[in-house]
Amino acid sequence: MKSEERKLARSLRSKGWSLRSIASKVKCSKGAVSRWISDIQLTDQQINKLKNNQDKGRAKAARHPNCSRAKWEKIRNQIRNEAEKDIPKNNSNTLLHIVGTALYWAEGYNASRNEIIFANTDPRMIKLMMLFFRKICKVPESKFRGKVCIHPHLNVKAAERYWSNISKIPLKQFNKSHLAVSRASKGKRDTLPMGTFSIRMGDVYTCSRIKGWINGLSNWTLVGG
Repeated sequence: MKSEERKLARSLRSKGWSLRSIASKVKCSKGAVSRWISDIQLTDQQINKLKNNQDKGRAKAARHPNCSRAKWEKIRNQIRNEAEKDIPKNNSNTLLHIVGTALYWAEGYNASRNEIIFANTDPRMIKLMMLFFRKICKVPESKFRGKVCIHPHLNVKAAERYWSNISKIPLKQFNKSHLAVSRASKGKRDTLPMGTFSIRMGDVYTCSRIKGWINGLSNWTLVGG
């Protein structure tokens, strides 16, 4: 949920919170938080309220017009804004068809002959794949299932509501959430407060069609090679 954490971090910074306080609140590294809030300048009043001298010095330096970080952040923002224009604002069925197929090829579960599973932590990708399944695959709403995988000490019900709102899959069509801590995440902070969400459905016809589309995309690489 990096997008949610980033949003909260920026909101707190705008209110005058220090870098270390924000990092503690959103449970992310100070390095990540620093990147997210680098373009937000505090007022004199907000800086004076900071308790730590290092925080005050960092905030004052960020306001300097020749600050290296500010310069590069401006450059990066300009590049991102220009690059965003390269992608059509209005999706076409052809573009959505190709993008959805490519994403499923990369991130979906391809081993089953009749079950479709696509899991991710990014709500934007879940929304895009739901659009693909609904608009291109024409999957009936009754076939969708949702499942949350989350650390057991986190708010499972809140996560289920969150992903139901993102995917527009009713909670009554959710499978039982999987509560577990992976080996890779042991000892780390809770960087995924809403866990991982998977879109699931049993549909031999759609599963076979997606595999056919993937084969079609693979022919591009063969021709290009």
